[in-house]
Amino acid sequence: MHLSDYTTKERIFIDANIFIYNALDDPIYGVSSSIFLKKIEEGELNGVINTFVVDEVLFKILVGKASEYIVKPTMRKIKKRMRELDFSEKVYAPVKEYREYIFELSMTGLNILEVDVDSIKRAVELGARYGLLITDSIHLSTMDKSRIGNIATNDGDFDRVDFIQAWKP
Repeated sequence: MHLSDYTTKERIFIDANIFIYNALDDPIYGVSSSIFLKKIEEGELNGVINTFVVDEVLFKILVGKASEYIVKPTMRKIKKRMRELDFSEKVYAPVKEYREYIFELSMTGLNILEVDVDSIKRAVELGARYGLLITDSIHLSTMDKSRIGNIATNDGDFDRVDFIQAWKP
């Protein structure tokens, strides 16, 4: 199913990749992801994320920005450069900006859910059953607990899950 066809007010979980395509102006998926998020912003759609999505998105933005200043970037090089105040402030600028965007969305059509211990326990079971990486299984566990049957994602791994519908950008 294509994300542009999602028009119902039924809640939809939003995977990190949708935000990342928007934040980094992805040449293939950026426009459709941005249009979808605009509908969340305008209250036309009811989006849901968990705190793990926020972490994933802000981490990717930070690493992406840091990589602009480092030749052959590695996590080790990034962590070392993060000790430099000027560098840290520079790479955190877009992180702060996007954090504000996410929290602005939470004032309109986006609900941010906490992840509890029971959800993590359930995530391990779901991850094993559907062959998902742990972060994806935590998203699935959040969806299951909150009775959310739709996910906005470009991750084909969610297509294996029989109790949700994936919507692609």
